[in-house]
Amino acid sequence: MELTLEQHIIHQLLLRSSMGKEVGLFHGKMGLILFFVHYFKHSGQQVYDDTADELMDELKAEIHTELPVGFATGIAGVGWGVEYLIQNGFVVDDSLKVCRSIDRTIMEKDLCRVTDYSLDTGLEGILHFVLAHIKGVMKQHAELPFDTNYLSDLYYALTTVPKDIDLPESFKILSTDYSSFYENRTELDYSLQLTPFMDEVQLEKEGLNRFPLGLKKGMAGFLLKKLIGNRL
Repeated sequence: MELTLEQHIIHQLLLRSSMGKEVGLFHGKMGLILFFVHYFKHSGQQVYDDTADELMDELKAEIHTELPVGFATGIAGVGWGVEYLIQNGFVVDDSLKVCRSIDRTIMEKDLCRVTDYSLDTGLEGILHFVLAHIKGVMKQHAELPFDTNYLSDLYYALTTVPKDIDLPESFKILSTDYSSFYENRTELDYSLQLTPFMDEVQLEKEGLNRFPLGLKKGMAGFLLKKLIGNRL
Protein backbone atom coordinates (compact mmCIF):
# COMPACT_ATOMS: atom_id res chain seq x y z
CA MET A 1 0.00 0.00 0.00
CA GLU A 2 1.37 3.41 -0.97
CA LEU A 3 2.28 5.69 1.93
CA THR A 4 0.48 9.01 2.36
CA LEU A 5 2.34 12.33 2.40
CA GLU A 6 1.87 12.46 6.19
CA GLN A 7 3.43 9.01 6.60
CA HIS A 8 6.37 9.95 4.37
CA ILE A 9 6.97 13.08 6.46
CA ILE A 10 6.78 11.18 9.74
CA HIS A 11 9.29 8.67 8.41
CA GLN A 12 11.70 11.47 7.50
CA LEU A 13 11.27 13.16 10.90
CA LEU A 14 11.93 9.93 12.80
CA LEU A 15 14.90 9.06 10.59
CA ARG A 16 16.65 12.44 10.55
CA SER A 17 15.68 14.21 13.81
CA SER A 18 18.84 13.20 15.69
CA MET A 19 21.26 13.89 12.86
CA GLY A 20 21.54 17.67 13.16
CA LYS A 21 23.32 19.71 15.82
CA GLU A 22 20.90 22.65 15.74
CA VAL A 23 19.06 22.85 19.08
CA GLY A 24 16.83 25.89 18.53
CA LEU A 25 13.09 26.37 18.42
CA PHE A 26 12.57 27.26 14.76
CA HIS A 27 15.00 24.93 12.97
CA GLY A 28 16.34 22.53 15.59
CA LYS A 29 15.61 19.94 18.23
CA MET A 30 13.49 22.10 20.54
CA GLY A 31 10.95 22.57 17.77
CA LEU A 32 11.04 18.88 16.89
CA ILE A 33 10.39 17.96 20.53
CA LEU A 34 7.25 20.11 20.48
CA PHE A 35 6.14 18.40 17.28
CA PHE A 36 6.65 14.90 18.65
CA VAL A 37 4.82 15.50 21.95
CA HIS A 38 1.84 16.82 20.00
CA TYR A 39 1.97 13.90 17.57
CA PHE A 40 2.15 11.41 20.45
CA LYS A 41 -0.98 13.00 21.94
CA HIS A 42 -2.64 12.79 18.52
CA SER A 43 -1.66 9.20 17.70
CA GLY A 44 -1.13 7.55 21.07
CA GLN A 45 1.88 5.70 19.67
CA GLN A 46 4.72 5.47 22.19
CA VAL A 47 7.47 5.82 19.59
CA TYR A 48 6.75 9.54 19.30
CA ASP A 49 6.96 10.18 23.04
CA ASP A 50 10.18 8.15 23.19
CA THR A 51 11.62 10.19 20.32
CA ALA A 52 10.77 13.44 22.12
CA ASP A 53 12.54 12.15 25.25
CA GLU A 54 15.62 11.15 23.27
CA LEU A 55 15.77 14.53 21.56
CA MET A 56 15.49 16.30 24.91
CA ASP A 57 18.44 14.28 26.23
CA GLU A 58 20.44 15.23 23.13
CA LEU A 59 19.47 18.89 23.47
CA LYS A 60 20.61 18.99 27.11
CA ALA A 61 23.96 17.49 26.10
CA GLU A 62 24.44 19.87 23.16
CA ILE A 63 23.33 23.17 24.69
CA HIS A 64 26.21 25.42 25.73
CA THR A 65 26.95 28.95 26.88
CA GLU A 66 28.19 30.06 23.46
CA LEU A 67 24.76 29.66 21.86
CA PRO A 68 23.17 32.92 20.69
CA VAL A 69 20.53 34.48 22.90
CA GLY A 70 17.99 34.83 20.09
CA PHE A 71 14.60 33.18 19.75
CA ALA A 72 14.98 31.35 16.43
CA THR A 73 18.22 29.45 17.04
CA GLY A 74 19.29 30.40 20.57
CA ILE A 75 18.52 29.90 24.22
CA ALA A 76 15.52 32.24 24.40
CA GLY A 77 13.67 29.91 22.04
CA VAL A 78 14.81 26.84 23.96
CA GLY A 79 13.54 28.38 27.20
CA TRP A 80 10.24 29.28 25.55
CA GLY A 81 9.91 25.68 24.40
CA VAL A 82 10.47 24.44 27.95
CA GLU A 83 7.70 26.74 29.18
CA TYR A 84 5.42 25.51 26.39
CA LEU A 85 5.92 21.91 27.50
CA ILE A 86 5.29 22.68 31.17
CA GLN A 87 2.38 25.09 30.79
CA ASN A 88 0.57 22.79 28.35
CA GLY A 89 0.96 19.76 30.62
CA PHE A 90 3.29 17.74 28.40
CA VAL A 91 5.80 17.50 31.26
CA VAL A 92 5.68 18.18 34.99
CA ASP A 93 8.66 20.24 36.12
CA ASP A 94 9.80 23.41 37.87
CA SER A 95 10.55 25.97 35.18
CA LEU A 96 12.46 28.24 37.57
CA LYS A 97 14.88 25.41 38.28
CA VAL A 98 15.03 24.03 34.73
CA CYS A 99 15.72 27.42 33.13
CA ARG A 100 18.12 28.78 35.75
CA SER A 101 21.20 28.68 33.51
CA ILE A 102 19.20 30.08 30.58
CA ASP A 103 18.01 32.96 32.76
CA ARG A 104 21.56 33.79 33.81
CA THR A 105 22.72 33.89 30.19
CA ILE A 106 19.72 35.95 29.09
CA MET A 107 20.41 38.52 31.81
CA GLU A 108 23.99 39.00 30.58
CA LYS A 109 22.70 40.72 27.41
CA ASP A 110 22.92 44.52 27.65
CA LEU A 111 19.38 45.61 26.82
CA CYS A 112 20.20 49.29 27.23
CA ARG A 113 22.19 49.17 23.98
CA VAL A 114 19.91 46.91 21.94
CA THR A 115 19.27 47.89 18.32
CA ASP A 116 17.83 44.60 17.02
CA TYR A 117 14.06 44.45 17.59
CA SER A 118 13.35 41.38 15.45
CA LEU A 119 11.66 38.13 16.43
CA ASP A 120 14.42 35.78 15.29
CA THR A 121 17.48 37.42 16.84
CA GLY A 122 16.36 40.51 18.72
CA LEU A 123 14.14 42.04 21.36
CA GLU A 124 10.80 40.66 20.17
CA GLY A 125 12.04 37.11 20.66
CA ILE A 126 13.42 37.93 24.10
CA LEU A 127 10.04 39.41 25.03
CA HIS A 128 8.32 36.16 24.07
CA PHE A 129 10.60 34.19 26.39
CA VAL A 130 10.48 36.70 29.26
CA LEU A 131 6.67 36.92 29.23
CA ALA A 132 6.21 33.16 28.93
CA HIS A 133 8.77 32.46 31.66
CA ILE A 134 7.44 35.03 34.13
CA LYS A 135 3.92 33.67 33.64
CA GLY A 136 5.08 30.09 34.20
CA VAL A 137 7.24 30.81 37.23
CA MET A 138 4.59 32.95 38.93
CA LYS A 139 2.22 29.97 38.81
CA GLN A 140 4.73 27.92 40.81
CA HIS A 141 6.62 30.42 42.98
CA ALA A 142 6.36 33.72 44.84
CA GLU A 143 9.50 35.00 43.10
CA LEU A 144 10.43 36.15 39.62
CA PRO A 145 13.01 34.44 37.40
CA PHE A 146 14.81 37.71 36.55
CA ASP A 147 16.43 40.22 38.90
CA THR A 148 15.22 43.80 39.33
CA ASN A 149 18.04 45.27 37.25
CA TYR A 150 17.16 43.12 34.25
CA LEU A 151 13.44 43.86 34.53
CA SER A 152 14.22 47.58 34.74
CA ASP A 153 16.62 47.46 31.77
CA LEU A 154 14.02 45.68 29.65
CA TYR A 155 11.42 48.32 30.51
CA TYR A 156 13.92 51.04 29.62
CA ALA A 157 14.71 49.38 26.29
CA LEU A 158 11.02 49.24 25.40
CA THR A 159 10.24 52.82 26.41
CA THR A 160 13.21 54.25 24.51
CA VAL A 161 12.69 52.57 21.12
CA PRO A 162 13.42 55.27 18.49
CA LYS A 163 10.20 56.75 17.12
CA ASP A 164 11.32 56.39 13.50
CA ILE A 165 11.53 52.58 13.66
CA ASP A 166 8.56 50.83 12.02
CA LEU A 167 7.80 47.96 14.39
CA PRO A 168 5.33 45.12 13.67
CA GLU A 169 2.07 44.97 15.61
CA SER A 170 3.25 41.78 17.30
CA PHE A 171 6.14 43.66 18.92
CA LYS A 172 3.86 46.47 20.08
CA ILE A 173 1.47 44.02 21.76
CA LEU A 174 4.30 42.26 23.61
CA SER A 175 5.80 45.59 24.64
CA THR A 176 2.47 46.78 26.03
CA ASP A 177 1.98 43.52 27.92
CA TYR A 178 5.40 43.74 29.53
CA SER A 179 5.13 47.45 30.35
CA SER A 180 1.77 46.89 32.03
CA PHE A 181 3.24 44.05 34.08
CA TYR A 182 6.30 46.08 35.05
CA GLU A 183 4.36 49.19 36.05
CA ASN A 184 1.48 47.51 37.87
CA ARG A 185 2.54 43.89 38.45
CA THR A 186 -0.69 42.84 36.76
CA GLU A 187 -1.31 39.23 35.85
CA LEU A 188 0.20 38.44 32.48
CA ASP A 189 -2.25 37.74 29.68
CA TYR A 190 0.31 35.95 27.51
CA SER A 191 -0.66 32.84 25.56
CA LEU A 192 1.96 30.39 24.32
CA GLN A 193 0.93 29.75 20.72
CA LEU A 194 2.99 27.90 18.11
CA THR A 195 1.00 28.77 15.00
CA PRO A 196 2.36 32.35 14.64
CA PHE A 197 5.84 30.88 14.23
CA MET A 198 4.95 28.36 11.50
CA ASP A 199 4.88 29.41 7.85
CA GLU A 200 2.75 27.91 5.11
CA VAL A 201 4.86 25.55 3.00
CA GLN A 202 4.08 23.32 0.03
CA LEU A 203 5.32 19.73 0.22
CA GLU A 204 5.31 16.77 -2.13
CA LYS A 205 6.55 13.22 -1.57
CA GLU A 206 9.45 13.66 -3.95
CA GLY A 207 12.47 15.39 -2.41
CA LEU A 208 11.40 15.11 1.24
CA ASN A 209 14.79 13.67 2.15
CA ARG A 210 16.30 17.07 1.32
CA PHE A 211 13.58 19.26 2.86
CA PRO A 212 14.18 21.04 6.21
CA LEU A 213 12.79 19.36 9.32
CA GLY A 214 12.00 22.28 11.61
CA LEU A 215 8.94 24.16 12.79
CA LYS A 216 9.52 27.22 10.62
CA LYS A 217 9.43 26.43 6.90
CA GLY A 218 10.01 22.74 7.63
CA MET A 219 8.19 19.40 7.70
CA ALA A 220 7.47 19.48 11.44
CA GLY A 221 5.78 22.87 11.09
CA PHE A 222 3.83 21.70 8.04
CA LEU A 223 2.29 18.77 9.94
CA LEU A 224 1.93 20.52 13.30
CA LYS A 225 0.06 23.44 11.72
CA LYS A 226 -2.43 20.96 10.29
CA LEU A 227 -2.62 19.05 13.57
CA ILE A 228 -3.30 22.12 15.70
CA GLY A 229 -5.88 23.25 13.15
CA ASN A 230 -7.58 19.82 13.32
CA ARG A 231 -6.80 19.13 9.67
CA LEU A 232 -5.11 15.74 10.21
